[in-house]
Amino acid sequence: MSVKVIQAEYDGKVLIPSEPLDLPAGARVRLVVEVEADEQLRRLHRLWKYFEDHPVDAPSLSDEDLRRENLYEERV
Repeated sequence: MSVKVIQAEYDGKVLIPSEPLDLPAGARVRLVVEVEADEQLRRLHRLWKYFEDHPVDAPSLSDEDLRRENLYEERV
């Protein structure tokens, strides 16, 4: 079995290879799809990494502070 990696674009119905495949009609292949991240997703990853590297110094809350009775006022 030979392996060849190619780029392709999905048009909503079929995958369109970016180069000729040099395969006979009816050839059986195994397809592994790896979706490339678009630029917006890459920016979100960089933003996430920035916030991981630069945490915000916020006050911590104790377990007692987070109890339901202390979060919500009595509603009548």
